[in-house]
Amino acid sequence: MYCPHIFKTQANENGGETKPQLKEPNQHSPTGGSASDPRLEQLIVYRALLKHLLHQKIHYDWELQLEEQRLERFRHEGLNEKRLKVQERVVIKAQAMLPGIVYKMRNEVDRLQRMLDIHQQQLRQLNQTLYEQCQQLVKDSKQSLDDGP
Repeated sequence: MYCPHIFKTQANENGGETKPQLKEPNQHSPTGGSASDPRLEQLIVYRALLKHLLHQKIHYDWELQLEEQRLERFRHEGLNEKRLKVQERVVIKAQAMLPGIVYKMRNEVDRLQRMLDIHQQQLRQLNQTLYEQCQQLVKDSKQSLDDGP
């Protein structure tokens, strides 16, 4: 992403001294299309954020399931009450992580879906692959939100 605060140094005509100048933005991003197009940059950021939240949700769903199984195993093995209380607190902490992630994830899914709907033609022309990846990510995220607790 282009940042106007990043400088590069260039040799001066007078004696090789350097002076700071603005670094030129890349003409093409690694995802294709123009790097200076704010819609593409915004799409890349939204995709990365939603992908991160989806991974977090999957991780905490898995961790919650694992800790609940461990609690049941402890109950069947007849472990002492103190150890059961500790494991119950672990399950409660794992459960407490999910609502915040789900809330953020719903907001990001809505934001990305709105952007894809509003700028559909332009985004497809700029970068078809990125557009399709974002569509698939929205679909996967919605499925995870529907399946999860």
